[in-house]
Amino acid sequence: MTAAKTPKDSAPAEPKDAPASPPVPTSTPVVEAGPVAVHVDAGHVAVVVAPPGPGGIDRRLFHLINGLPHTTTSDRYVSVMSDLGEGLGWVAGGAALMLLGGPKGRRAGLATAVASLGATYVVQTRVKPIFRRVRPFVNREARVVGVRPPDHSFPSGHTASSFAAATALSFYYPRAAPLLYGLATAVGAARVHLGVHFPSDAAVGGVIGIGIGTFSAWLFKKRGRRARSA
Repeated sequence: MTAAKTPKDSAPAEPKDAPASPPVPTSTPVVEAGPVAVHVDAGHVAVVVAPPGPGGIDRRLFHLINGLPHTTTSDRYVSVMSDLGEGLGWVAGGAALMLLGGPKGRRAGLATAVASLGATYVVQTRVKPIFRRVRPFVNREARVVGVRPPDHSFPSGHTASSFAAATALSFYYPRAAPLLYGLATAVGAARVHLGVHFPSDAAVGGVIGIGIGTFSAWLFKKRGRRARSA
């Protein structure tokens, strides 16, 4: 009689050819405050953000969301939500607005696309390489669905991209703000449910996205005012 597989046992193995993420420094930190430690190795600065503690609200919230029922159908829909949050869905929506929304739609669509892509770029290439927090599945404490990203966990690029786009769109269509922010929040929750991010990763990604989305909306609104006054 064979033992039943647990959710951890059923998680797919990490691809052997996945690129290695930058290693977590083993040197003595020059600054340490709670879960955050700053290392300087050969002139390179690395800020190591420790995984949330076992008794903290971040860890409890992670287990609550990640532990929600997983079925083939639900995992498929949650994965689609996650993939759209990477930028594809928001950029496609922005392109549709640019084509069909008139002058206001063109500015809104462009601001949305730039905000989404800009947030992805900033988080993935500028922020995430500095903050080296391991993914939840590294210690086999997560039910993982789909691909196991090889980079670090903090912050969530998908969530940053979604909140950036939602913020930019909300500046032009404020009545749609609850729906837009609801979708962005769903993307962040999807990343936790799929087992690739802690809730705090998504929360910080959301804050970064709001900042970038605000700047993008302001920039294109400013350009729109200049064009009308010319």
